[in-house]
Amino acid sequence: MSNAQGTPATGPKPPLRSMGDLNMVWEWRTPDEMQIQLAGTQPRDEYLQDRVDRAKWMAERLGITPESSIFEIGSGEGIMANVLAPSVRRMLCTDVSRSFLDKARVTCQDHANVDYHHIDNDYLAALPSAEFDAGFSLNVFIHLNVFEFFHYFRQIARILRPGGRFGVNFLDIGASTRSFFHFYAERYLTANPVEFKGFLSFHGIDVISSLAVEAGLTPLLDEFVNEDGVCYLILRRDQK
Repeated sequence: MSNAQGTPATGPKPPLRSMGDLNMVWEWRTPDEMQIQLAGTQPRDEYLQDRVDRAKWMAERLGITPESSIFEIGSGEGIMANVLAPSVRRMLCTDVSRSFLDKARVTCQDHANVDYHHIDNDYLAALPSAEFDAGFSLNVFIHLNVFEFFHYFRQIARILRPGGRFGVNFLDIGASTRSFFHFYAERYLTANPVEFKGFLSFHGIDVISSLAVEAGLTPLLDEFVNEDGVCYLILRRDQK
């Protein structure tokens, strides 16, 4: 459990029961640890402005309106949710990290339309079907393997209403990401499973698009953006 400021209590972490329990890598104990997990070495003021700008950018591409019910996978400390909450009917923050959800509650405490859901190793399977008009996840899927992409995509297709959209970013190897690939390739040689869970992951658009289609989502490739290896993709749930 955490205190009111969103800092988790100290104590030993439970033993691993499943692959999903590797998500303990996303729990943090100090504000400095939190910031490193969110943005690495990026200065906090730059990180905060980027989250505000990306929230507005994503809202435009998802077609969000005041009547929309939306969700975020990996809401972190709740910066983007805090920006978008006044513009929608309902905002749901979801995260695999309890410490981040606790922090999001503090960040979004002035918004009565924000709810919170802990992803307990089930890829959103506990959420009701056809409940949301849109959803998004930024700087989360950059850490996931293709199996995790697939399981999330299937649940996203289920919880979106027909025609609903989901925005996501992921990494390919490009001019701005190649150095990160080599950095983590070297660390991989000595990494333990928990540490590896937090590594960056790299995938091509063809693989991600194929997984989305199989899960029941249509990639809107005319809106696909590749910023030298940092990729942004909008998916739409099929009309059925």
